[in-house]
Amino acid sequence: MLQIPFKMVSSTLNSLCCVLNVSEDESQPVRLFHISFRDFLLDPQRCSDSPFQIDKTERHTSLFRECMSHISQLQENICNLWGPGVLITEIPDDTIQKSILPHVQYACCYWFDHWRLGNPVGEDIKTIRQFLEQHFLHWLEGLGLIGEVSNGAHMIIALEEILSVSCNTH
Repeated sequence: MLQIPFKMVSSTLNSLCCVLNVSEDESQPVRLFHISFRDFLLDPQRCSDSPFQIDKTERHTSLFRECMSHISQLQENICNLWGPGVLITEIPDDTIQKSILPHVQYACCYWFDHWRLGNPVGEDIKTIRQFLEQHFLHWLEGLGLIGEVSNGAHMIIALEEILSVSCNTH
């Protein structure tokens, strides 16, 4: 997702195994052993070593933009289905997993959260508008295939509320 070579990510994660729980299954998320490590990385008072210090809003903004990049590449008929009206239960799981890679599934589900928690600028709102105009149905199709349509509906409702409040205050 972050355009970092797998070998570099793997090497870095291995060196942090004392504070991170890294599953053997690469599809599983990396988890912290202690929440205090997260707090340490996010607090510039406590983490004075700049390569490790994380600016939370900046990171969310960056992740939002990466998510947009990935989901803006979605196309109609993602899984090359044989016709409209195919039941989700008729589509083999491996077909969905091969067609919608894990990082794209993540992007479909979490782009809005990263946008909301980041420090978006006008260009980011323009990106969202462009995405919705060009790829909204592709995104909905992707969400349907991974069983997350209700999550998408909640995102759109929240997005509309945020943007209408934002427009009314300007």
